[in-house]
Amino acid sequence: MDILTKASLIAGIAATATRSTLSYYTRGPRCKTWPLWFQLHRDTIYSFVKRAAYRSATEESIATIDFSAVHAKNRVNDLPVSEMPSHLGRFERGSIRVNQVQLNTEVFSGIGPAEAGLVQLTEDDRKGSNREITYDMLVAKALADDVGAFECKPLSPNERIILYLHGGAYTVGSAASHRGLTGRLVHHSGVRCVAVDYRLAPQHPFPAQLHDAYIAYQHLLNQGFKPESVILAGDSAGGNLVLALTLLLKHINTTMPCGLLLISPWVDLVSERPSVRGNAQCDYLYPLPLENPMTQPRMFYAPGRKYSQTLIEELKHPLVSPINAGFADFPPTLIQAGDKELMADDIDEMYHRMLSSNPDRQTRFTYECYPDMIHVFHQFLDLPCAQEAYISAGKFIKSL
Repeated sequence: MDILTKASLIAGIAATATRSTLSYYTRGPRCKTWPLWFQLHRDTIYSFVKRAAYRSATEESIATIDFSAVHAKNRVNDLPVSEMPSHLGRFERGSIRVNQVQLNTEVFSGIGPAEAGLVQLTEDDRKGSNREITYDMLVAKALADDVGAFECKPLSPNERIILYLHGGAYTVGSAASHRGLTGRLVHHSGVRCVAVDYRLAPQHPFPAQLHDAYIAYQHLLNQGFKPESVILAGDSAGGNLVLALTLLLKHINTTMPCGLLLISPWVDLVSERPSVRGNAQCDYLYPLPLENPMTQPRMFYAPGRKYSQTLIEELKHPLVSPINAGFADFPPTLIQAGDKELMADDIDEMYHRMLSSNPDRQTRFTYECYPDMIHVFHQFLDLPCAQEAYISAGKFIKSL
């Protein structure tokens, strides 16, 4: 970053902070429970997100877009590393040798738009590939000194483990960016966590992320964990991926995970529900219209593909937009979200579809909607409601 860019960035942050502070003291907080520091953080993040959005892209310019360059830029401007406080526990890096996890491509038959991609990706890995999937193994302080605590093997026959899939609209984020979040999950639950670095779009579009998540899940089973001992957890796009992985496992007709933790899950990639506009002044997300070829759903699913009704229908498929899935016999699920996020109506709708799909098992599904909170508010670690959400998530995991 050159000096002029840095100066412009600093000036922009200062201007945003000034406007936000003046608004706070003249008009009051944007939401009644917001402290000043929270409004400042929200407004600063929003300014970054809006600035990074490719608002001028059009269908006419789609052929000139270098998606490899976009991917490289995302790597440079990725989400910052979040620290796991030492008093909560420790983490160590690990990796999965993909060619050591044998997948049966026949199980992908009939899975919809992911089938061809999952088969091709599996065949690519079989061709002598040395590809690895890296991950964090996070361990609570009480277990950190145990022999084998950072090995990806059960410490006891029925040990529970969290498989965490991070958010970031499938284009940014990593296990490292979410250590503050995952570290608190292991602290409050006492359960070890494997947080996976799955492949990111647009360099690796759908279904590469689902493929990596499935490999990571199979790796846990190969290491001795039981399916009914795995908790799938994720935020935002990671929540989308948790649901897609669960649907894949359901399609295969295998034993389901013991529970799902969904934090502000991205469940409808073509949503036009009222909260998308109604909460725009509160949330920090800045969605582009689907007609823009650089909108996140299109970069994730089919970068460079022309806009069409066929594309829209594919984006509605349950593996892409899980709100449209059948949720009968789903594992116990805890959903946490804020009522001021753009996706609030989508998440609420999905929760009620879960209930209606399981009339005799509704107590298995819990939705905690936090007043005045925005997308993945858990990342604002000093918020009382974020701390409350972590405690609740820990209790949920312990109860499984």
